[in-house]
Amino acid sequence: MEKIYIPANVDRMISTSSKGDQSKWQIDEKWIKQNTRGYEGQAEVLSSLILYCSTLPTQEYVVYSPCEIILPNKEVSVGCYSLDFRGKLQEVTLERLFEANFTSSDLILNDQSLSTDEKFKRVLQQVERFTGLDVREEVSRMLAFDALILNEDRHTNNILFLYNPFAKTWRLAPIFDNGLSLLSDETDYPPGKPVSVLARKVIAKPFNSNFSKQLSLYKGPPFINKTKLVDKLEAEHFDFGRAKQVLWSQLHDPRLAHLFFEGSETHD
Repeated sequence: MEKIYIPANVDRMISTSSKGDQSKWQIDEKWIKQNTRGYEGQAEVLSSLILYCSTLPTQEYVVYSPCEIILPNKEVSVGCYSLDFRGKLQEVTLERLFEANFTSSDLILNDQSLSTDEKFKRVLQQVERFTGLDVREEVSRMLAFDALILNEDRHTNNILFLYNPFAKTWRLAPIFDNGLSLLSDETDYPPGKPVSVLARKVIAKPFNSNFSKQLSLYKGPPFINKTKLVDKLEAEHFDFGRAKQVLWSQLHDPRLAHLFFEGSETHD
């Protein structure tokens, strides 16, 4: 596992998730994240491995690698790192995009009279009005992926857009920040309890608290090569811990079957 030494002059940044704070650092082009509630780093690495086995091009997801973090006081911890995908582009979260246009996604997401499908359509219609982007398929596919990995942190600040101020153009950021998935929070999902029982406790975001309801938003073709993924899992020497066990369980869930294709099948 790669060792990353945190220099004393590099500030610790606090990243706030829906479940609390996580320490991270930026060193040159690397973003380093420290495990806080369990095995977030292993979940990140495994999630990016799944996407490696998908039809998504590499620029549409962030690759995470495991690392050992050595702090200036010699304290050692573990986590993961990724490369900075922003470049010179400005990042604007979904929530900030709404705020910049003098509104809030809460007006739609908290409207109990709307179905999951209606909330999704209204939010994405507003996104298209603000940016010119039609990203319905991309976002619904991301939510389908979240259902597979049981990602409980896809709040409106974890859906990101990138703005080029010179060309005045927008694009959807790659899929990132999957650490609170695969039951990585050992505080809320204690080791030793059955995965099937714990999985039922996980609450989805942002259009519905039920993963199946959000999964139904995706109408596209299968996008994960199951044969390739299984082969990678069996060949991988890195210890994913319980994250791998959770994924195996999810792979056998019939509700997720339409996300996979086998072997050399192609899906346009």
